[in-house]
Amino acid sequence: MNIWILDSESGITLLYKPYMDLPIDEDLISGLLAALNQFTTYELKEGIESIEMGGLRWAYLEEKNANLLFVATSEKNISSNMLRARLNIIKQAFIEKFVSKDREVWKTLWKGNTELFISFKDTIDEYYSQWLTAEDISTIAEYFDILGVFQQILNLLVNVVEGHFTTEKKENIYIEIESMFTNYLSHKYVQSNPELSKFSFNRITGINIINIDPTNCDMLVVEKQIINLVRRITEMIKHEEGYYVTLHYFIEENVFDYLLSNMALLNELNLFKFLLQLFLFK
Repeated sequence: MNIWILDSESGITLLYKPYMDLPIDEDLISGLLAALNQFTTYELKEGIESIEMGGLRWAYLEEKNANLLFVATSEKNISSNMLRARLNIIKQAFIEKFVSKDREVWKTLWKGNTELFISFKDTIDEYYSQWLTAEDISTIAEYFDILGVFQQILNLLVNVVEGHFTTEKKENIYIEIESMFTNYLSHKYVQSNPELSKFSFNRITGINIINIDPTNCDMLVVEKQIINLVRRITEMIKHEEGYYVTLHYFIEENVFDYLLSNMALLNELNLFKFLLQLFLFK
């Protein structure tokens, strides 16, 4: 797995962290990656999510408000969903460290000095070490698949709120979610299971569940909590907008397309029926 963090407008590399030895020019490939994303955004009105190129799998995530583009590549034994989920962890960690606290400061922080971001390579190393450990254990690897699926589902739910709710209704939902997280984190069973406290919500970066280390917790407990989280947020959205309107939003945000295109994986994880019923039923 190799990771790029780029200025999405100029294509300049803020940070590059390679784990695979690829015969490529770092600066040249950075410009190409940014150019591909710009082309699809302007011509097709939608950025790249994932592609296969040069015998590798590539995943893209963009943070438009900060003019950042996050790109990861790996061998094809890593699914596109998992690659994007891992890249999302890195994206959220980077934004939280350098961008979220004050976006005005961020605009003046990045002036071509890439040394500002070198320390973030240690953060990537920590995550990468966890992922390598998990890949050596089939059951743990399956749980990483589960985390990746639910992270994508939660991202889609946030997209529904961001893309369709009025300012007032969006505020109502976010207040409910913040209250839910506050109450959740205060529970004794969360305090006695430190990995559960890694669930987080931020209005800028969204909901993050994938920081959990499956090697350091009871994943059956974790999965139960994630399922409850997804169910409650889905119910909040339905309650705020009504069933039929919400169903239309789910269709527009490609929720059902995601379920159908990943049916094999979801069936393997025993999640397809649950998720389909959750989004389809009143």
